[in-house]
Amino acid sequence: MQSNPALDIRNLSVDVGGKPYVQGVSLAAPKGEVHCLLGPNGAGKTTVLRTIYRAERPAAGEIAADGRDIEDYAYHEWARKCGALVQSSGLLAGLTPSDIVEIGLSALGLDGVELVLRRDEALKLVGLIQKRNQPADRLSGGELQRCYFAQLLACDPEIYILDEPTNHLDLHYQLVLLNEVKRRGRTVLMTLHDLNLVARYCDHVHLMSRGRIVDHGKPADVLSRQNLMEHFLVDAHLNMQSLVINGPVMR
Repeated sequence: MQSNPALDIRNLSVDVGGKPYVQGVSLAAPKGEVHCLLGPNGAGKTTVLRTIYRAERPAAGEIAADGRDIEDYAYHEWARKCGALVQSSGLLAGLTPSDIVEIGLSALGLDGVELVLRRDEALKLVGLIQKRNQPADRLSGGELQRCYFAQLLACDPEIYILDEPTNHLDLHYQLVLLNEVKRRGRTVLMTLHDLNLVARYCDHVHLMSRGRIVDHGKPADVLSRQNLMEHFLVDAHLNMQSLVINGPVMR
């Protein structure tokens, strides 16, 4: 008997400012697979992710996790099930990296020794253990992104929602953190703009344009020269999991 997808989106539509923005999006992510929403700016990728972590209300459609509508999950239950790394995480004055990670763990009801162990392990993974008590507003943009990554890794939900997770990260930490996410074998839905990382880490790609999914499949199939020219305005092709870019396409 086939199990339900870990994440199942059916005919999702979202209105922004009273107008249709995302229209009829459907995708299914089986347990343990890494899926990517890919597309140019304004395609609707972040809006889809926002509906999954319940920051946005859909106008139509359904989102289910393991066969259960996400709205049926209580807050703490959904926090254990699904965690998100978003593009703009608010920073409260006076917090340290340790505090930021602990906030996430406290939301899961953790405290004491387990909280400390998970906090410190995550901060080590992201290379911030030596700065764990430093004011977070003294961190660089990349260090702050790693701090929020540490919060998510410490909580380790069943479903990872990652909105441009490599923002501000240097090449080393892009690879370190995406390797760690892949190693954990969780279900992942993320957005990326670096097509080399898409080819390297993603099992399945959903190409969005103007609020709709226009193609989907394995990276090697979706990252075709035709799709890249039409939707990204670049002349490029995939070569052994590495994208060879010839230059921009002018119109």
